[in-house]
Amino acid sequence: MSLMEKIGELITELPSEYVKVVIQILTADSWNRLDRDVNFYQLGLGIGKIINKVDKETLKLLVKSCEYYQSLCRGIAKGMEGVEVDKDLLLYLGNLSEAMAREILANLELYKFPDVAEKLALIVSPLKHIPNVGSNIARQFDKFPLESRKRIIDAFKDNVMFLYEFLQTVNLSKLDNIEEFIGKSKEIDEIIGYRLYELNDKMKEKLLNYPSIASGVGKGFQNLSYYWKRKVIEKVKEDKEFAKGFLSSIDFSSLEDEFVEVLIEIGKQGELARVLGKNLGGSFPYLTEDLKALALNMAEKNPDFALGFGEGISEALSSFSNFIRGKIYELKKEDQERILNLAFNSESFAKGLLTVLNSLFFFEDKEKVLELVIKYKEYLPNFIQQFGRRLSDFDLSKLLSLKGEIGIELGKALCRNFANLKRENRELILKWINENEDLKEGFLEC
Repeated sequence: MSLMEKIGELITELPSEYVKVVIQILTADSWNRLDRDVNFYQLGLGIGKIINKVDKETLKLLVKSCEYYQSLCRGIAKGMEGVEVDKDLLLYLGNLSEAMAREILANLELYKFPDVAEKLALIVSPLKHIPNVGSNIARQFDKFPLESRKRIIDAFKDNVMFLYEFLQTVNLSKLDNIEEFIGKSKEIDEIIGYRLYELNDKMKEKLLNYPSIASGVGKGFQNLSYYWKRKVIEKVKEDKEFAKGFLSSIDFSSLEDEFVEVLIEIGKQGELARVLGKNLGGSFPYLTEDLKALALNMAEKNPDFALGFGEGISEALSSFSNFIRGKIYELKKEDQERILNLAFNSESFAKGLLTVLNSLFFFEDKEKVLELVIKYKEYLPNFIQQFGRRLSDFDLSKLLSLKGEIGIELGKALCRNFANLKRENRELILKWINENEDLKEGFLEC
């Protein structure tokens, strides 16, 4: 137990003026932000454990501090877990501060006091940032009386953060009229689509009329029964808007062959071709060899598909969010070669691939990458700006003769990174500065 937690447990033995002193010490400038939050949280833990012994005036003083130091209320609520607390005390605390009401809803089991949960929900629902409230209510949702469930959901029906957490956690079969949540946000629609398998057949049928859930349906497709997979594919065939969402997210690497053939056929036309291409590009390393060959062949023949295919590869290679999630997008050397060859043969694919120029630095054949960017010169200025310390990876002799604005930008980039270049490259640059006035202008500007 920390020192601050012990102080919290002893708070009832302190006169109210001493409690003020404790708070003043914690808010003093000598405490840095991290220490302050941690110590307020630990103080709150101690207070929460003996909450029934603390007089109302002291509680009022403490909880009012949560307006600025919300970790105190988080600690109090956490400390109250497992403590028998009177519902009147819970309401008193919640009415003192929105932060306290939020933390009670986020941390405590309130199904024994449904009227308390309902009243606190009305206090908290206007707040945008209410972490863990939705998930905590969802975990105990089926223990609340039916009328209380309706009133709690009604209070939060327009709170996107609550709905997002709630729908991620609750079993959707527990909810009536789930279509009322559709359209609140893209993320919420995706959750509903992904968890379609939890719903009864009548509700599934109804929800398939909402194209906005299609992306989620695609992501959760393998959770559906074979019968409902067939129903979804039929919907994709007849509804272009639904097809766009579904084709953007379906995982072709785990899809049954019969459905692959149907979806490829659907995705051959116009806007759908670009969506399909982007999906296959974004998942290219995980595809079977047959699907890779099919995608490359389609990209040669279909410009819309080719553009999306290039965009998918480009965005996936440079995706920081994929890296954070631990999803590694890595192209084998032979796949890199096939992709670069396609870029030279298909202008549409090349434009897609060049969408995020950082993606090019992940290809091993730097000479071919440079040739590609030189071929599509409109991308050269931005490509040069992103060189940074990677300049040494490229054959500079192919760039140093560039003239005009591109030459000036190259000169600036070379100057910024001059000290990090190999000796032979520095000597080559100094030689070319005397022969290329634009390169020289950019170099001297830096």
